[in-house]
Order: sequence, then C-alpha cells, then structure tokens
Amino acid sequence: MSDKKNAYDFASGSTVATEIEKTQINKFHTKGGTGFAAEEANALNDRFLGRNVDQVGTGNKLNGADRIVDGVLIQTKYFDSAKATINAAFDDKGIYRYSGQLLEVPGDQYDDCLKLMREKIEAGKVPGIQNPDKAEMIVKKGDITYKQAKNIAKAGNIDSLVFDMKGQCVTSSYAFAISFSINFAKMKWDGKSTEEAISDSVSMALQSGSASFVTGIVTSQILRTKTAAVGVVFMRDGVKAVAQTEIGKSVVARVAQASLGKTVYGAAATNHVAKLLRTNVVTSVVTTVVISGPDFYRAAFSGSISWAQFAKNLTVNGAGVAGGAGGWIAGAAGGAAIGSAIPLVGTTVGGVVGGILGALAGGTAASAASKYIMDGLIEDDAKEMIRLLPDYLQPLATDYMLSEPETRELARILKDKVDAPFLRDMYQSSSRRAFVYNSFEPACEEIISKRPKISLPKPSRVQTLLAKIEKQIIMRWISTSCAIGALIITILVCAMMVLA
Repeated sequence: MSDKKNAYDFASGSTVATEIEKTQINKFHTKGGTGFAAEEANALNDRFLGRNVDQVGTGNKLNGADRIVDGVLIQTKYFDSAKATINAAFDDKGIYRYSGQLLEVPGDQYDDCLKLMREKIEAGKVPGIQNPDKAEMIVKKGDITYKQAKNIAKAGNIDSLVFDMKGQCVTSSYAFAISFSINFAKMKWDGKSTEEAISDSVSMALQSGSASFVTGIVTSQILRTKTAAVGVVFMRDGVKAVAQTEIGKSVVARVAQASLGKTVYGAAATNHVAKLLRTNVVTSVVTTVVISGPDFYRAAFSGSISWAQFAKNLTVNGAGVAGGAGGWIAGAAGGAAIGSAIPLVGTTVGGVVGGILGALAGGTAASAASKYIMDGLIEDDAKEMIRLLPDYLQPLATDYMLSEPETRELARILKDKVDAPFLRDMYQSSSRRAFVYNSFEPACEEIISKRPKISLPKPSRVQTLLAKIEKQIIMRWISTSCAIGALIITILVCAMMVLA
C-alpha cells in the first residue's frame, strides 16, 4: 500500500555519495583534519557569496594554493595558536613559502597573525616585501574560527551540523532538479497530461530534495567517524582485486573520472573508488531509512499500515536503492567511456548521465524483483482491503436498492476515490465495514437523487386493474379445475374398464 513511486529514489543515494566525495571529509578524522575542515568551510562560504571557487589543493602540489577564488590564490592555515598558524607558512629556514598567495588564518587569530606577519616582514623573511604594513595584503581573515573548524571536523556538534546543512542545500537543489526531470518524463511516457505531470513531479521533487538533504547530513556525520575510515580499507582491498585485470583497471578509472570530473589513474583512482563505494553503502542505508520513514510512522503511530506491510516496503525500498547504487557504478563507468569518445559530450557529462540512467535501471529491476518475491510471502494491506470492499459495499447496494446502471456508476466513483490514503484510512479504522459504508453513503445518495420521480396511480385505476386481474385468475382457476376434473373422470373410466 504505497503512494506514487518516486523514480529518483533509486539514484538519490549515489548522487549524494558522489557530491560528498568531492569534498575532503574523508580527511577530517586525520591529524590535520581541522585544516581540511577549514578549507572546506571557507570555500563553501565563498560559493554562497557567488564567487568562482576552484579547490586546486586536493592535487597536493608542493607549496601550491589550496583554492583559487575569482583568480586569487589562497593558502589556508589553521592551528591552535596564532604563532603556530603563521610559522606553518614558513619553511625550515624561516622563509615564507607561499609567494603570490594569500594566507588565510582563523578569524579569531587574525589580529595576532597580522602582528606576527609584520615581524616576519621586518626580519626579511617574506621575499619581495619590505614594508610591514603590507602584512594586510598577505594575511586573510578566515570566515570561521579555529574552534569552529575543529568542531566541523568532528561529528555530533552544532558547527558540523550547520556546515553539513549548508553543504546539502546545494546538493538538495540538484536533487530537486534531477528528480523533477526524471519523474516528469516518466509521467508523460505513462500518458499523463502536462499539468498533472508537472504537479506530481514538483511534489516528488520536493520530497527528493528533503530526503537528499537529510541523507546528506546524516551520511556526512557518519563519515567523520573512525569506523567509516575502516570501511575504506575493506573496500580498497576489493577494488584492488578488481583492478588486477586490464578491464577492471579501466572500469575503476572510468568510475573515478565520472565521480571527480577529471582523469585519475592507478592508486588515486583505486582510493577514490574505494571511498565512493564505502560512501554509497552508507548513503544507501540512510536513504532507505529516510524514504521508509513515512511508512514507519504509519505502522508505529497512526496504525494505517501493518508491521508486515512496513517490513515488506522496507525490503523493497532497500533492494531498489541498493540496485540503484550498483546501477550507478556500472552506468557511470559506461557513460564516462562513451563520453570520452564523443568530444561534445565528454567524460564528466557522460559519467553523470550514465550514472543516473544506470541507477534508474538497476533500482527499478532490483525493486521489481524484490517486490515479486515479497508478494509471494506477504499480501499487501491494499490488496487485502480491496478484497474486502465488495462485502462491505453490499449493504449499501441493498439499502439504497441500486439498479444495475446505478451500480456501474458507483463503481466509477470507487475507481476515483479508492487510492493509497483511502486504503490506509480503511486499514486504520476500528470498524472497516462502517468506514466503507459511511465513505460511500453520500455517493449513493447522490446517485439515487438522479432517479426520476414516481407518482402512484389513482385508486380507481388500481381497482380496475385488480378487477381485471381477479377475473383472469378466476377464469384460469375454472379452466384449470375443468382440466383436472376431466383428467380424474378419464382415470376413473379407464380403471372401471380394466376391472370389468
């Protein structure tokens, strides 16, 4: 017993996983996690301000910038004191090693860092700059404090939750757009009108956006834990085994390219795909829980579905999401390969499109297979309610003496009214028979209101008709009596002849 199926559910987990893996969240639990968290938080704030941000620091180039914002190179340093922060920007000989780059420092250390940078300039430790007042042209005040960066690197606190919420706002907007497009196309193919397709698709897109938002936050919090890091180790062993063959190596490289939007090979591709698979597992579990939340409420609190139905829906949802994750991996690899061969498409676009199509195909197949199996084990609450409807409707038909055409009209009303919410309300009702009777009694009243008015005949006409009927009955009685009498006489005569 479910509402309209949201096709995007199958691709949701993988889409969230891909966006999360574009960040450095996997490094948050490491020794330098505070610095990586600061990089991500400040970069996110730049994006929210509409700036063009390129996080080039993920390439780990020696003394290279962490990000480029509107053409300006920025190096981020976050340590527990202003002295440690500034010293981290100087090499073993005490020389500033980020020439041409702004040094971004914790917001709460900015004034102290300016003072220390002036001292470094006066000591001749900053090549090309002699005026201490130019320290302000080198040191940039970060958008967050050291404590905030430290909190963002950890799970279960306000700062990390706010950061994740801001990040997922962007991902959720993608989810809304993709979900709307997928569901609109599907409904048009199903023969729905444009107006109906738009209305339903917007509703589903809003659901997708909110589900993606929650899934992304929960997953991001989980990935900050050391347990999640252990999961990467197990995944990496599996990916390495696949990459032993040329075909496997190519698939791993294609998946990494589709996810990152750039070409990577070897260990870099293996590590990224291992993290991506780990994250897909987490997002798949979280997505299944999130989209099954309404069913849990219906089973646990409103009582509008059975626990057996909840278990069945949970299994089908889980199979669909897992199938979608597997389909995304296969589709992304295939799409990236095709895209790389078509200049106008490219690896990134090919990977994204291939991933979504693969997720839809894989999720649909897995969901259908799971439902087929579960249907053989557990009857849907909806099917049970529909099976009971004829018996519950019979008293209405009898009480209102519905004719055959009127019964057909009631059936048309049933078709429009009996949907998932109605069946859930029926299941939840303490008296299902009374619920059905009360639900359709107004319809029956409307139906019989259309009957033509009947006027009783005049008494004289009835008397005349009764006299006629009486005469007919008497004549038939006389005729029947004569026939019976003749038969009796005939039998008696025959008997006498035999005795004689």
